[in-house]
Amino acid sequence: MMADREITQDEINELIEDASYLQDEAEAMQYVIDNVPYEERPPEGRSISEMLLLIDHAQLSYYRPILEKAVENKRPTHLDNYTHYRENFEPDEDKMKDVQKVLKKLAKHRAGLVNSIKSISLIDWETVVYRDDQQILLYDFMQEMIRFERGMLRDIAEQVKVYNQEKERMREIKQRRSQRESQQPTENS
Repeated sequence: MMADREITQDEINELIEDASYLQDEAEAMQYVIDNVPYEERPPEGRSISEMLLLIDHAQLSYYRPILEKAVENKRPTHLDNYTHYRENFEPDEDKMKDVQKVLKKLAKHRAGLVNSIKSISLIDWETVVYRDDQQILLYDFMQEMIRFERGMLRDIAEQVKVYNQEKERMREIKQRRSQRESQQPTENS
């Protein structure tokens, strides 16, 4: 059983830093997202705006309420009493159209979560939550959130990269075509 372990202040500082990263990313994305087809869904998977909404939904409906409940409630917290964020996520088409608003909300919600994290005492991070019958430290539960978000941000970065490569390829094709057309002699010469 891993639940018997001491959490250090360094680990908490790192968690705060990791959790703050999403806020920085969301704020940075606001400047570049409009140049990216954020509503387009790849053949398998979600659109960029859908992934951003899922990250926000996960922190609002799952991670933050469980974190706060586990700290304030002295009775054990059982994760199966909470609907997992993937099971009740409904991508809102209207919200997905305004990706700037999604990013602003994501950053704001994350700032709130980071403040919650900062206010939790070191000993409370050793609180145990239960998944089925397994004990998980609250700290490790929040690490799951960080891993989930990192995976989502990697997927978003990958989609942006593919899109930019595609754009670059199309530009090269266009360039070659116009070079060929300018090299062909006109009929009148």
